[in-house]
Amino acid sequence: MLTHDEIWQAIDRLAQAHGYSASGLAKQAGLDPTSFNKSKRVSPDGKPRWPSTESISKILRVTDATMTDLIGFIEEGKSKPRGPSKDKMAQKAAEILLETKSVLFNAREPFTYTSGKQGPVYVDIRRLIAFPEARSKLMDFGAHIIRSKMGEIDYIAGGETAGIPYAAFLAERTDLPMLYVRKKPKGFGRMAQIEGALEMKKPKILLVEDMTTDGGSKRVFVDALREAGATVDHIFVIFHYGIFPASAQTMKDMGVTLHSLCNWWGVLRVAKEKDYFDSETLASVESFLNNPEGWSAP
Repeated sequence: MLTHDEIWQAIDRLAQAHGYSASGLAKQAGLDPTSFNKSKRVSPDGKPRWPSTESISKILRVTDATMTDLIGFIEEGKSKPRGPSKDKMAQKAAEILLETKSVLFNAREPFTYTSGKQGPVYVDIRRLIAFPEARSKLMDFGAHIIRSKMGEIDYIAGGETAGIPYAAFLAERTDLPMLYVRKKPKGFGRMAQIEGALEMKKPKILLVEDMTTDGGSKRVFVDALREAGATVDHIFVIFHYGIFPASAQTMKDMGVTLHSLCNWWGVLRVAKEKDYFDSETLASVESFLNNPEGWSAP
């Protein structure tokens, strides 16, 4: 038989596994944010208060969990919060990017990049902000990574401009203060490069961006935060190209760990499994991913 303490412990662990505080999970499920506060788990006369079946049903729905999953948090030895596996997150993220057309394949009419080169793939992570359900699922994954992989984080900072909305979504989920970092100081007023109230000494800051190719563009943000006295050990992006070897070296040189939800190889795998494109297009994309510099349009 489950005890009062065990049920509440399971709810706390479910919240942690998906990157929420207990109040954050209640809010996400459409409940009063104070519903799961520890002060409300016992009545004023000392009697235990139990969560309602309706509230449990709602938190299971928003976390895509089952009663079996919830009970699993009670089992002996489950001291660490569980959550979706890296592979599961990568597959779901790839599906979302394809379904929202945030990634595109077109071998017959290749895309022209800023460099002037062409290729059969294109990614636009900014597009995701228009899809509430899709972005919510991805932010669930991001919050889980923050809670389970990064240790203590004091601030979440978004890089100008594409990283700002995702930093805001993640800051809301994790109950952390948010900043954003300009590419260069504004030329008037306080001449600020970092916006927000950075008042803590030597804070640990997570930099959030929408995507990265070889990682070089992140250096200006990391340098600005470090010059302000912050420790920056982690960068989170939704999408990492994953096809340029220079990326790993760039991150090593900056002294940061890159966390991403998926890359081109994951998107290609899902596209093949679910027949999103014809075989000719898939073959052309695979050829490009294996040799992006040597690929050329017919």
